[in-house]
Amino acid sequence: SWLKKRTGPAAATLSDAAAAAALVDSSEVVVIGFFKDVASEAAKEFLLAAEAVDDIPFGISSSADVFSKYQLSKDGVVLFKKFDEGRNNFEGDITKDNLLNFIKSNSLPLVIEFTEQTAPKIFGGEIKTHILLFLPKSVSDYQGKLDNFKSAAGNFKGKILFIFIDSDHSDNQRILEFFGLKKEECPAVRLITLEEEMTKYKPESDELTADKIKEFCNKFLEGKIKPHLMSQDLPEDWDKQPVKVLVGKNFEEVAFDENKNVFVEFYAPWCGHCKQLAPIWDKLGETYRDHENIVIAKMDSTANEVEAVKIHSFPTLKFFPAGSGRNVIDYNGERTLEGFKKFLESGGQDGAAADDDLDDADEDEEVDLQ
Repeated sequence: SWLKKRTGPAAATLSDAAAAAALVDSSEVVVIGFFKDVASEAAKEFLLAAEAVDDIPFGISSSADVFSKYQLSKDGVVLFKKFDEGRNNFEGDITKDNLLNFIKSNSLPLVIEFTEQTAPKIFGGEIKTHILLFLPKSVSDYQGKLDNFKSAAGNFKGKILFIFIDSDHSDNQRILEFFGLKKEECPAVRLITLEEEMTKYKPESDELTADKIKEFCNKFLEGKIKPHLMSQDLPEDWDKQPVKVLVGKNFEEVAFDENKNVFVEFYAPWCGHCKQLAPIWDKLGETYRDHENIVIAKMDSTANEVEAVKIHSFPTLKFFPAGSGRNVIDYNGERTLEGFKKFLESGGQDGAAADDDLDDADEDEEVDLQ
């Protein structure tokens, strides 16, 4: 598609109704410009939009037959698609930007299944708020639940992207884990914003009716829903080992204890770098086991989230010095016992990440969450 776009005209000239029909049949999504004068300003804007979109075929026509076949009496632009309503007529001023917004809003299905093939469209699109329905295809009334979801989607076109995920599929288990969901908890709904920080939201009700889904989306758009922060239950023996175990529920009181200097590893159980670090971190905990004001701790960031810290890669090491300022210092030194000890003995100075280092930190990490 890209090569054709770059080596031929941005929009194919459609000389008759048969040529237009052939183009419409050729792809899932097709855009046709209807211009009685193909040298007009509006037609030029249309061609600029056509040049900017690589993955959708465009056609242009001044033929009366083509106008007649698609019931147009005046110049216009129509997006044809093999799903949902089948056709969208552009309304408004024909400019490149207006056309690109129109195409982006209408070229994806109202509800799109998350797969390896659709992922680039989902993440590469303009809409950065996604509502996800985790729906096992084996569940009873699968179609009914999907229809409820689709029924709600029409109200939020261009604002929220509606996505469903087959929670039975092995490829999707990491996504469930990311949202703190277990297979047996599905069907379930979650909402996520993909701005600078990824923020998750959970509906108050487990009901999957169209009305409840609409209510949840409206409350989100009105700013009436707080982010959903995952937390495991606090283990009874969380403070019995040299390395203290933090979860969402005890993080604040431990990390921001004004009398303690707390060094925390934020890890993922499956991360290779974290597994390499584990024995060193345990030795560090042993070294400061009986220290009066240094605490070594760890938190599984795949199952626990906290408002004060956003984790982008594993492992992330952060130091919370004693005092009332709620300060956080990023560690960017060597991941050795000696490196950690120097850092702690220097009060979080030797090995701290400089502000301009933070963007480049962890370039070699195994997993970047984005």
